[in-house]
Parts: sequence; structure tokens; C-alpha cells
Amino acid sequence: MSDIIDAARYILLVVVGLLPIMNPLVTIPIYLSLTGGMPEAHKRRQARKACIYAFSILATFLLLGNGIIAVFGISMPGIRIAGGIIIMILALRMIFSGEDTASSVDAAPADIKRANIDYSFSPLAMPSLSGPGSIAVVMGFGSQIPENQQVAGYAIVLAGIAITTCIAYLALASARLIGKALGEHGIQAVTKIMGFLLTCVAVQFLASGIKEFHTEFATL
Repeated sequence: MSDIIDAARYILLVVVGLLPIMNPLVTIPIYLSLTGGMPEAHKRRQARKACIYAFSILATFLLLGNGIIAVFGISMPGIRIAGGIIIMILALRMIFSGEDTASSVDAAPADIKRANIDYSFSPLAMPSLSGPGSIAVVMGFGSQIPENQQVAGYAIVLAGIAITTCIAYLALASARLIGKALGEHGIQAVTKIMGFLLTCVAVQFLASGIKEFHTEFATL
């Protein structure tokens, strides 16, 4: 029973760490613009595909993270500190500007619509839902999985990613209602709150990485 409680607690930790940086509320305005005039079934299909793509991207970086680390000779503490710095920068932007710049796209919604393409992968999945910040969070969690608990650890992080993308799907599927209820200022307020939570995650990553660096140098 205690193992189930611990697993649920760690899954919740992953969701709390990933949801603020994924921040589907920031994706809602461009989603509404891109899907304007489309049938409801098609809108939901685009939201569903975007979240499936986002899960696939984050899961790939989680599972291949150790291989990337090995190829470039990067230490685990280095990954934690680098991820913490990236997340901290994004979080501070969210707090002080009310915008998540990691979820922004270069093309205007009208330009994307004129191109007549399937936008579920880009710009909704990448970079909006699974941008550099989300990837850094996932790799940061992956770097903290103990070597003797690899299977359970990856399963927990994957479960957290799945829950977060499901929340993102619910947000996009209810985009019109959420947009009307919160308004522009409401979305900015929620973004600032998420930025604060993300700052806490970044500090945890930095503290963990610095502690391990200190331990490594102390044993030399």
C-alpha cells in the first residue's frame, strides 16, 4: 500500500513540475484562432492529435535522455543544473511578463491557416505543448531516477507525462469556454501562478545538481 502511495506522490510531482511549463492555457488563443469555423469533431481531433504528439515527443526525450548524455559525455548533475537554469529563465518570464515565450510561434495564425496544413504537430504539439522547457523538465526528472529503480522510475515519469497531456487535451477541448471564463487577464494571472510553481521546480533541480557536484568534487 505504501508503494502505491509513494508512486502516486511521485506521479503528482511530475505533473506539478511539467504542467506549468506545458501551460495549455497559453496555447488556447492560437488554438481558437486556428480552429475557428471548423466542425467541433474536427477541433477535438486536432486537439487529441496534438496531445498524442506532445506525449510522444516528451517520452522520446525521456527514454533517450541517457543515450544523449552518454554520447556527449554530460554528467547527471550537469543535466540537472542546465535544466534548472532553462526552467528558471522561462518561469521568471512567465511571472514578470505573464507570457510563456517557450509556447510562442513565429508564424501568425492567419498565415498558418492560409498554408492549409495539419497544425496538430506544429505549432500545437511542438513548440507549444512540448517545447524546450517541457523537454528540460522531463530530462531533469529522468536524470533523478535511481539506477536500481529504472523500470519503476520511467513508468512513473511516463504516467505523469500522460496525465499532463490529458489535462492539456481537456483544456484545448474546452478552449472556448475557458477563454470566455478567464479572459486575457485571467489567463495571464494563471500563467504567473504557474510560473511561481515552475520556479520552485527549477530551484529544486539546481539545488540537487549543485549538491551532487559538491559531493563529486569532495571525493576527488
